[in-house]
Amino acid sequence: MRPFTLDAVLVFRKRQEDIAQHRYFEACRSHAAVNARLDAEKIFFAEVVNDRDRQQREGVEINALLFYEERIAYLDNTIKAMSKTLAEKAALVSQELNNLQQKNRERQIMEKLKEQQNKAWQEHLNKKERVMFDEIAVIRHAANQEEQGRKG
Repeated sequence: MRPFTLDAVLVFRKRQEDIAQHRYFEACRSHAAVNARLDAEKIFFAEVVNDRDRQQREGVEINALLFYEERIAYLDNTIKAMSKTLAEKAALVSQELNNLQQKNRERQIMEKLKEQQNKAWQEHLNKKERVMFDEIAVIRHAANQEEQGRKG
């Protein structure tokens, strides 16, 4: 009886690896998007600070200066929140990469197990074939001996 084939298991493992790879790429894409938004916010923050400083040097009304200060505080809080989100996305990327590597290792182990199983099965078949050929040789030898005994 042929042993259990691992084809279904390998298909399942490959599908899990593909899903993990998709999740990893999605996490990387999300991380890159947050990183790009954070960079844009930092540039905008620097522009607002420069505008405030320029207007302060030129002389500006107190209401306009308060507006700039509130805007700067809001942007600073936004940047801090985005930085926190970016750190979470980086952790998610790392987690998904580890998951992908684990799924890859599991699939490779199953492929090696399948190869070993196929090799063992082939060796079993070869052994059975040798035994059968030996039996045929013994039967032919006995038949030849019997035929020579009748002739002689």
